[in-house]
Amino acid sequence: MPDWLVKILGTVYTRMPAGLRPFAKRVFVQGLLRLQALTSRRSLCKGMRIEFIDFEIADLEPFEFLGPRPVDVRVDAQFSTISPGTERAVLCGMPGARRPFPYTPGYSTAGVVTEAGAKSGFAIGDRVAGRMSHSSSGLLTPASMFRVPDGVDMLEASYIELGIICLQGIRKSGIRPGERVAVMGQGLIGQMATRLARLAGADPLIAVASSRRRASSAVGPGRADEFVSLADDPGALARIEADVVIEAVGSSLAIAQATTAARRGGRVILLGSSRDLGRNLDWHNIVQERDITLIGAHIGALPTYDASPGRWTYAQEGRLFLAQLASGLVHVADMTSWKAAPADCNRVYEVVAEGGREHVGIVFDWTR
Repeated sequence: MPDWLVKILGTVYTRMPAGLRPFAKRVFVQGLLRLQALTSRRSLCKGMRIEFIDFEIADLEPFEFLGPRPVDVRVDAQFSTISPGTERAVLCGMPGARRPFPYTPGYSTAGVVTEAGAKSGFAIGDRVAGRMSHSSSGLLTPASMFRVPDGVDMLEASYIELGIICLQGIRKSGIRPGERVAVMGQGLIGQMATRLARLAGADPLIAVASSRRRASSAVGPGRADEFVSLADDPGALARIEADVVIEAVGSSLAIAQATTAARRGGRVILLGSSRDLGRNLDWHNIVQERDITLIGAHIGALPTYDASPGRWTYAQEGRLFLAQLASGLVHVADMTSWKAAPADCNRVYEVVAEGGREHVGIVFDWTR
């Protein structure tokens, strides 16, 4: 759209009575979408999606979108998994995560192809997983789409994006067999990282959390050997002496606690996305004097093409995660503590806003 037309429409919009603006915006967006469908010769599709209407308010809303290009596919979702840290941060307006509302959350979905572009390499009925919002239907593009192997449950496949996040964190940690490893935080990312650290050879493996509310799902075969509750024993951190500590909470306090749990010269992997600045913490004494190595592991740093032993690409990590599910090396279905109907999204996000309570994995079931 030409800049001059955007300016004119913007001026008209701002001069409208406030009560008319939502209606005018909706009419404009629908008209623009139909014009794009006509000029690009793409179909116009409809679905339902979850939207954050405002801070701590979620709703299930109808929406329209353009059909697939020749390289894309349209997918009917079966399951989509909540990314608790990211979605809670946006929902509650945490620093570094503010977004304009309405906002469409979600980025880890599994479903079935219902329309396939001629150059996509997929066919109607194929099972796929990838980066799609919490919606009944939507598009997946080649850069964010994976074929789900036979035998992999679709609920487990919907954890695809969370699996990629954790895998690259484990890879950057460089865990060697027999190293003492601790994982700070036993939410979804923390428990998934714990299981992947076990596969990498961590032994012993210690799960650390602020309370004991998720202890039962954190410890056991293929998981942690020991659970440390900081509420029960605040001084336990200094006794852990881990070679590697994976921080999966996402706060400056958790980073400081992770360095305390590491031995002198140890490695701390920043898998959580910190939402505060930690201005009151003495980082010199926390890190430098104890010779701690901090390693960032944000998914945004994954290379697109050029891989190395310590940095696989997004596509490689995605294929590996699905292969691990197919072989039975990794199980995530038992971490799903709530399969929610999309219509219950506001109740679900009330729990997410409170920190998730006892829940670990929360999944929206679009087959309902």
